[in-house]
Amino acid sequence: MLQGSLSKHAKLAIPVYALLFVLLAVTSLLSPTFRTTDNFVNIVAQVAPLAIVAIGQTIALLLGGIDLSVGSVVSFSTVVMALVSDQAGFGLPGSILLCLAAGAFVGLVNGIGIVRFRIPPLIMTLSTMTIVKGAALYLLPSPGGAVHMGFMEFMTDGWGIVTVAGVLIAILYVFFFVFLSSTRTGRYIYAAGGDEVHSQKSGVPVVRIQLTGYMLSGLLAAAGGIVLSARLFSGDPVVGDAYSLDSIAAAVVGGTSLFGGIGGIIGTLAGVFIISMTNNILNMLGIFAYYQYIVKGLILVAALFFFQLKRRRRL
Repeated sequence: MLQGSLSKHAKLAIPVYALLFVLLAVTSLLSPTFRTTDNFVNIVAQVAPLAIVAIGQTIALLLGGIDLSVGSVVSFSTVVMALVSDQAGFGLPGSILLCLAAGAFVGLVNGIGIVRFRIPPLIMTLSTMTIVKGAALYLLPSPGGAVHMGFMEFMTDGWGIVTVAGVLIAILYVFFFVFLSSTRTGRYIYAAGGDEVHSQKSGVPVVRIQLTGYMLSGLLAAAGGIVLSARLFSGDPVVGDAYSLDSIAAAVVGGTSLFGGIGGIIGTLAGVFIISMTNNILNMLGIFAYYQYIVKGLILVAALFFFQLKRRRRL
């Protein structure tokens, strides 16, 4: 049976949600301000871009691949939003469509390189990451520009603890959970990632599925950049650099295997909050940014060891 069922998703996600609960409990005890409504709203706003990007990264990992270009696509989207979203001739709808189209195009290029030319996903997406980053720096060498004011106000609006960012996260995660677990394309993603050769022999359109998966990864990275631009109020050609590692870490910590075919976005959502809260806690403790990379790397390595041990026990 494919790994896309609700029960298997939930079983894989149990450890990471237990860890998230412990982290929330400990942080709440150590910091009374952490329990406030304002802080909760702030956390949701902070995690929203990563939560969106991590959905696409999870899809790439389920296919047995990886997408290192997502960080550059995030940066590129903030640049485009800052440069053209407030322009009378182009406007907000045009800038959003341009960002999404660019993200999907990068994903398509990744997919073609991986599927048609058999370039390893790590190398292919690393190459497109460099190209897109160069394009972002060419358009905007340093942070600047201005995002459409109405869009910023809308994305930062809310009603108590219910925020636009939170509603957007909920809609996307429900949609993609249903997509991955209950649609033919979603089940094919698990099948193609679990065993590409046998899936192809069984009639699964592996080429189309992989192209679709990488296009979705690029599209969602662009969407994450659009949301991030509303928080920044401007564009930044390198702001998305951390999102490549963070999205991989969130998906792997959430139970998605780097070997493909196992995992899902239920665990990814918890992984996103763990990674983001770890950043916040380290900032509260005054730990420098380069040490934070070490801590996140150690978390990722620990998750890899944990799931590799589980994999060996099944073999």
